[in-house]
Amino acid sequence: MSNRRAHRWLAGLAMAQALTAVAASPSPQPPCAPSLSVADVESRFHFERDCGIEAAQLQRFAADAGRAARRARLTGSQRVAFAKAADLMFETTSAAPFDAVAPIVLAFAEHYAGDEDADFVALARDWSDRYGLLQLRTRVLRTDDPLEPQVDAALAALDLDGAAKLLAAELAEAGAPDDLIAARSFEAGIVEWLRFSPKRALGFVRVAHVLRPDDLGVTDLYGDLLTEAHLFEQAQPVYESLVLHYQVLAHDKPDLWQPQFAGSLAKLGGLYKALALPADAEMADLHALGMYWGLAREQPARFGPAVADLLQDLAALYRDADRPDDAIDAYREALKLERALAQHDAPNYTPDLATTLNNLGVLYATAHRAGEAQGAYAEALALQRTLVQENALAYQPALARTLNNLGNFYSDAGQFAEAEQAYDEALAIRRKLAHENPAHDAPDMARTLTNLGVLYRKEGRPARAEHAYRQALRTLAPFERAAPEAFGADQARTLNNLGVLLTKMHRRPEAEDAYRHAIALYDTLTKKEPATYRGDYARVLDNLAKLYGEMGRKREAQAVLQTAAKLQHDAAQSQ
Repeated sequence: MSNRRAHRWLAGLAMAQALTAVAASPSPQPPCAPSLSVADVESRFHFERDCGIEAAQLQRFAADAGRAARRARLTGSQRVAFAKAADLMFETTSAAPFDAVAPIVLAFAEHYAGDEDADFVALARDWSDRYGLLQLRTRVLRTDDPLEPQVDAALAALDLDGAAKLLAAELAEAGAPDDLIAARSFEAGIVEWLRFSPKRALGFVRVAHVLRPDDLGVTDLYGDLLTEAHLFEQAQPVYESLVLHYQVLAHDKPDLWQPQFAGSLAKLGGLYKALALPADAEMADLHALGMYWGLAREQPARFGPAVADLLQDLAALYRDADRPDDAIDAYREALKLERALAQHDAPNYTPDLATTLNNLGVLYATAHRAGEAQGAYAEALALQRTLVQENALAYQPALARTLNNLGNFYSDAGQFAEAEQAYDEALAIRRKLAHENPAHDAPDMARTLTNLGVLYRKEGRPARAEHAYRQALRTLAPFERAAPEAFGADQARTLNNLGVLLTKMHRRPEAEDAYRHAIALYDTLTKKEPATYRGDYARVLDNLAKLYGEMGRKREAQAVLQTAAKLQHDAAQSQ
């Protein structure tokens, strides 16, 4: 890391102190909103605050939500996340009738439940932000069209289907000027997104952008919808144009426009990551970080979280680019801010703090900074054990992840008893989670089994190692057939480890079968992601070549070594 960047990041301690010093200022009391409990959601949902709503309505919603969760096979942590998301949507729409809000929240669950990577809370926050944007737009942009009061009434009642029909009728009116068509198309796009029709939303917002390319609100949402649809190449010029516009505005009126400029840079950085442009992503993130840093010095409570998020993004970028020192520096700065944020809002920031400590532990271990790694893991585990006591469903997966990583650390350090203890605890949690939801949690269980197999091999317990490897392979087999790209790497790694073990046990034909299966998987993976898998592929080939040498099959060994050498040469050329 450059000295200039390191010097700037040293200000993190000062910002953390500023965050700690921010007094909790009283805020206006919002309208009462019903609230689902985020604890004890494994068997059913229930409300902990009813706000005077009829019990029958709340019970009906809770039962419908439970059925939706079961249909989608939500894990325990996903159920907790859905409850938090529902509470956020209830709070945003507290002025609307509950019987209008409830179907939308249930539709939200149905729409996103099929996506294993869906972040329910972040999606609910997006929904709330766009609902607020729609309310703002409809208050400001009004004509004497007699349909507009009906649109307003439909939106006030949260009748999104009715609002969509009315907006379609407005758009069908002949003779409207382009600016009015753009405004109505934009409103229609937001309504369609709020009612979970993202393709229709994108179509309407695209029309608005074509007609009003200089409307920054339209451009911003258009870029977001393109990104959400994974149309990254189309989103790139949209976000780049947005950044340039905000840059000019922020230069003239920094107090007014710097937050939008920083936010657009952060979005552009995320897009560059999706486009596999790490250098561009780093530049955008660093620029955004500098902007947010200046803003946070003046308003730490408002902008400090954005600084922490960007530091996390940069740390992940550096980690993936094999720049561990820079990644450690970024995580350490994020850690300072998260400690301060957790002092003010422990429920929201303690989980992030524990995750950052776990990530630091992994990097410290890779950098052979054993004492710091052990300290980071110990603090992460202490936080996560407390969180699990408060809500096991929400936080057991994170605890198991840290325990698994701690097991890896001890195994690499030759502390086999400590490693086995950590793996056993991680495995017990992951077995339980996999029993409840195999599709989501069984692969993690298989990874811990593979790690245990490696440990048993190091300890000279080959029978137990083989049992662990084969159990991992049986666990992964259904996933390899259903989604080979997602789980082929785990299968290949386990097969390679099994091959090494069988070679040491002089069971050479079985070892050859294991290596060949791993090679077939790595061949497929490397064609799609060469930079990621070339090294692993070459290692398996080297192992197979050694096996052939032991078996006296020198020609085959030489051929395999040539293939491995070509992979290593290609890897060197690509760097």
